[in-house]
Amino acid sequence: MKYVKAITRIVLIISVLVIIIWAIVAVPKRQCSNISVTPHTLNESVVFNAKDVEQLLLTNNIDVIGKPMKEINVAAITQMLSDNPYVKEVNFVNFSNNRLIIDYTLKNIILHVYSTDGDQYFVDDEGNLLPYTSKMTDFLTIANGNIQQHYKKGDTARKELNQIVNIVNAINEDDFCKQQFKQIYLNDHKQVELVSTLGNQIILFGDDENISEKLDNLKQVYEEGLTRKGFDTYAQLDVRFKNRVIAQRK
Repeated sequence: MKYVKAITRIVLIISVLVIIIWAIVAVPKRQCSNISVTPHTLNESVVFNAKDVEQLLLTNNIDVIGKPMKEINVAAITQMLSDNPYVKEVNFVNFSNNRLIIDYTLKNIILHVYSTDGDQYFVDDEGNLLPYTSKMTDFLTIANGNIQQHYKKGDTARKELNQIVNIVNAINEDDFCKQQFKQIYLNDHKQVELVSTLGNQIILFGDDENISEKLDNLKQVYEEGLTRKGFDTYAQLDVRFKNRVIAQRK
């Protein structure tokens, strides 16, 4: 019995040594056979997808397929992805067997802005300005009118545009409001106006003070008042003042 145990122990030791030697000799020579790219997004559109990642690698002269894995600069790839304006976070860039796994999360785009100079760009839910791309086909909230802030790489929403972002974030938290208010207009007095999908009345919203209260008041007017009287009954709804809605008939 002791003899059998000794033989078993020797076999196990030899097996472990073989695996270690194989790992030292063979693994560094393994080549990358393919790439797996997984983007995560709250939008329906994927504005930076697997083909974009492959093009990014090609543009930066980074060869991956057929190259020894030890020669692939994972840190450099991670940094390039992090520098992309649409990428919020790089979750994972590493190897699984012979495959390079790339996993990242995209920024949540909520607003399509048209500035006064005719420029257009996107804004995410954290107020980051993002370049326009035709790959974004979601039915986003549109912001136009007297918006003076123009797109600049790495810039964030300021002043009235930041107020608009706050308002849109609140609108998107409520299913009724999200369907009802899909356009925001900044008038010449730098006051926010909501454009309703039901009726053609002007809705004076003002600024981003008391957003929840203003939206609740509007919901009550639409659900309890305009559904009976007709959505075109009033020319204007004003919710700028606390605890009331001022309705102006046509």
